[in-house]
Amino acid sequence: MIRNLSVALSLWCAFGLAPLALAAGGAQPAETAGDRGVKVYAAQRCSMCHSIEGKGNKKTPLDGVGDRLKREEIRKYIVSPREMKADTKMKAYANLPEKDLEALVDYLAGLKKK
Repeated sequence: MIRNLSVALSLWCAFGLAPLALAAGGAQPAETAGDRGVKVYAAQRCSMCHSIEGKGNKKTPLDGVGDRLKREEIRKYIVSPREMKADTKMKAYANLPEKDLEALVDYLAGLKKK
């Protein structure tokens, strides 16, 4: 039985059927940093105060923020916004997990004028 299973598996891989099975839904594509950033933006409910491409609170749009601010500045605005602007009403997200913070910064830094 082991020998037959081994032969079948070898033939399956040799004829390229394993990649087809994976492509058909056996494995999920890797999440990109941008995808993760969008998810963090949604999970933290950033659209309650900000908008992107007209979606969310239009009072404080983030369109083009990647042109206006450097990555370090975007990060500082998220972690300690009062250090960037003393009279801001923005909540500090100092406890955001590092991986989520970096993904959000990557996403926002990529928002550039078209």
